[in-house]
Amino acid sequence: MTALMVQSPDLARVSSAAGPFILGVISGSGDAAAVAFNRAVTPEAVKFGLSAMDMGSVAAIAGALGRSMSPIAGGMIICSAFANCSPMDAAKRNAPGMIVACLAVLALLLYK
Repeated sequence: MTALMVQSPDLARVSSAAGPFILGVISGSGDAAAVAFNRAVTPEAVKFGLSAMDMGSVAAIAGALGRSMSPIAGGMIICSAFANCSPMDAAKRNAPGMIVACLAVLALLLYK
């Protein structure tokens, strides 16, 4: 995957936000998603035309946004219990805002 990103730097930029975001939604842990991405891909950031700080920051923020949307995240389960709704209903309500925020973070990386 890294070799493909070197050939297409735009793919690397999009992956820095999309990868941790999707992993955060699936796993319920944005920190694990960001750390995994940052250990595997971010050291190669210079090859993609990015700084490691920019790429790593986007990955960390995107992972946190994904976790905030995940129906299996601990915080989502607790908040949905307080709101007397299912975690999936709460995640559906959060999804549009989290996706827009992730796209905004990606735009900041692309157009810096």
